[in-house]
This record gives sequence, C-alpha cells and structure tokens, in this order.
Amino acid sequence: MLIAWNNLADDATLTASSEQASAPGANVQIEHVSRKWYTVAGVTAATLLFDMGSSVACAILAVLGTNLTTAATFRLRGSDSDATGVTGEKYDSGTLNASSYGVKTGYGNVYLSFTSAAARYWLLNLSDASVPLLQVGRVFLGPKWTPTLNQGFGWSVTPQDESKVTRSYGGQAFVDERPQRRIIQFTLNFISEAEMYANAFAMARASGVARDVLAVNDIAASGYLAEQAVYGLCTASEPLVHENYGAFRQKFSIEERL
Repeated sequence: MLIAWNNLADDATLTASSEQASAPGANVQIEHVSRKWYTVAGVTAATLLFDMGSSVACAILAVLGTNLTTAATFRLRGSDSDATGVTGEKYDSGTLNASSYGVKTGYGNVYLSFTSAAARYWLLNLSDASVPLLQVGRVFLGPKWTPTLNQGFGWSVTPQDESKVTRSYGGQAFVDERPQRRIIQFTLNFISEAEMYANAFAMARASGVARDVLAVNDIAASGYLAEQAVYGLCTASEPLVHENYGAFRQKFSIEERL
C-alpha cells in the first residue's frame, strides 16, 4: 500500500503549454477534481510545468479526473538545472502507456510510483490523440509512505451513491441522480511506534478532515488499480492504538473528492 498527503504541486508555480481562459492550468491545484484544466480545442498533447521554488523530493504522481483513454501516454521529468524540465537529469519516467498505470474506461486517473528523486522543476507530458482536447482535474506530486506491513484483511472499497429516490402515490420511483464517489476503509496494524507516529499519526494530524489524502491500495494491481486507489478527504480516523507490545494500529476511511 502507498499513502501520500503532502501535495507539493499545490504550492508550485504552474505553467501550462495550452489552456482555455475559463479552464486554466491552475485548476489542477484546486481541491475539487471536477474543476478542470482544458487545453484549447484540438490540442491533444500538452505539458504542465511545476516550479517548486527549490529542489524537493517526490516519489508519487497522480493525475486525476482526466478524459484520458487507454490510448493515452504520459511522461514525468524532474530537473534542477533546466528551468523547462526537459533534460530530466534528476528523474525521467520515459514515455509510459496510461493503460498500465490506472487509466480505464469510466476512470480517468493515472498513478505512478517511483524511486524518490529531488528536483525543482517537474515537467508532466500528456498525450491522447483519441480525444478532442485534454482535460485534467487534479495533479498530486509529492513524497509517499509505503508502510512496512500492508493494510490488514477486511479492507473495503465502496461506491457511495447519494442519488435521491422519491416515490409517487402511484408507486413509481423518480430518481434525482448524483455522481457516485468511492470510499476506501483500511487498517494499518502491527507496525512499530516510530513508524506509526512518523507517518500514520502525522498524516491524520496534518490532514484532519479538511485536507486530501491519496491511498493506493495496491500499485501493482494493474487490473483493479483504478477501482481501488482513492484520492480525497480522510473522513474518519480512529485513535492510534497500542495494540500489543511494540505493535500499533490505526484505522482510516477516505472519501473520494469529486
């Protein structure tokens, strides 16, 4: 399991190679995924350049709320010496097929976990010739935590449907349909005091119920990565419990942002 909560991209100076005035690149730094960056019509290959201000360590990328299809490709590069990010001397993912990193019909998200690298300029390339223009709702770029032990059995992911159903006197059902959101619940258990306080407890304290968390249930589960990875608010976190000698436990519930 991978968990991340410090989105360094939000504080970066952002430059988009193409954008619409009503849907600028800066929208990917807004918490609501439905508020998107649009390229100009006909532009199906574009970049986002994040200037972090100084060299910062990143190890996970999530591109959320996109219209990317399984035909899409992406590339992430990090540089300290090149303000364009093109040289990517600190990190270069190479060009990757989005279908292998979470993109699936009905889910427009990309997840890339990589060995931590420190760079000031991070350049994200996106390309998909099968769409009329590119749309992206959110970008997460920052450090990650890989717990020593994965989440315990009993973890769950739920599609929450808040649609309203009203029945007439004749018994017919009328539905006010609303978008669904997923909720992932998991417990981290049998982990040392030092690791839990430095990460799980730190995440709960830093994020509370107001700031977003990225939980990737299994980065290698390419078949179900789209369904099981959730980015959103940590709506409930139980106390950090000293379960047994040298072993600590904490349970989390994360509700997807729309």
